[in-house]
Amino acid sequence: MTVIVSQWIDGLVAEGPFPPRRTLIYRVVLSVAIVVATGIAIINTVPDFWADQTWLVALVEDAALALMAFDYAIRIHVAYLRRTEGETWYAAILNYLLSPYGVFDFLAVVPFLAGEALGMPADGETVFGIVRFLKLARYSPALETLGSVVLTEIRPLASAIFIMILLAVSASTMLYFTERLVNPGFASVPHALWWAIVTLGTVGYGDVVPITPLGKMLGAVVAVLGLCMFALPASILASGFAEEMRRQSFVSTWHLVAKVPFFARLQASQIAEIASLLKLFRAIRGEVIVREGDPGESMYFIVNGRVEVKGRFGTFVLEAGDFFGEIALIEQCARTATVRALGRCQLLVLDARDFHRFVAGYPNLLEEIWETARQRHAQATEAEPVTPP
Repeated sequence: MTVIVSQWIDGLVAEGPFPPRRTLIYRVVLSVAIVVATGIAIINTVPDFWADQTWLVALVEDAALALMAFDYAIRIHVAYLRRTEGETWYAAILNYLLSPYGVFDFLAVVPFLAGEALGMPADGETVFGIVRFLKLARYSPALETLGSVVLTEIRPLASAIFIMILLAVSASTMLYFTERLVNPGFASVPHALWWAIVTLGTVGYGDVVPITPLGKMLGAVVAVLGLCMFALPASILASGFAEEMRRQSFVSTWHLVAKVPFFARLQASQIAEIASLLKLFRAIRGEVIVREGDPGESMYFIVNGRVEVKGRFGTFVLEAGDFFGEIALIEQCARTATVRALGRCQLLVLDARDFHRFVAGYPNLLEEIWETARQRHAQATEAEPVTPP
């Protein structure tokens, strides 16, 4: 009984592209609780906003806190269950507690529980109430991607920031000497630095402006330079994000390709080549992936899930590691079967042009595809095996 309960709890926080249904429901409920609790913390800064509904708001907030406390507890338990071989239970739990997600979970729950016992100032409730929104980072790769981009582009970013600081200090110094006798907004370099940052940032509040002809001319030059200089970090981050997304997409596809037994025999260079050609496709239960009679424009490799193939060769089920669509692709004819997803499936798609270009360099691979198709159809029906044209 204890093992069953532990497995059920572990399933609540399961990861991967196709988690159990209870995991999806739990994620939605927890996400709603986090958003509601954060929203309450923000609105609480508006005086007398809730009026006579304070008790109801407090009840909702306590329910959200209870759910997040439950989530924190089961994640500690799951960290204990998922400890690796040779890892002590306290080391596994400590690794979770000190991880970024573990810290986010701690800040979302423990300060409030301590505040209930010891009392917490209103400002503290506001700060920790908004910080708990970071718990949602677990379900979004945005923060991890941003961290990877910043670490990758740290040198060009540091160079751009140095140039921006140098430009701001130089501009504020020039305007200080130009305007200090007639403009109190430039009475010192720190005063002028505020103007330089606002101008270079193209914000232009207008609270401090040069008034002398020379000051206005220098200010115009600084404003134009700001358009160029503050675009540097943005362009560096944009190109870094694009490169990181391409890298993550390639790595993800690489791992998916490596999971397909048919590709397991390929060398690393061949996997890299075909990984750049494959596209990821997801199907839900009951969805028709290909229909008999449609043009054969692509071949499918099953990474996760099961599909039903129904056609002239009979009806049979394909599972992870199998492929389909190869006959229509090789013979360049219409589909010979209808394929329907029996559950949520994750597939890799190889279109006709890329398929023929890839197998042209590996004739043995084409023969293996045919051999697999012959064996599969021979087992499914008593018809004569398919032979290549």
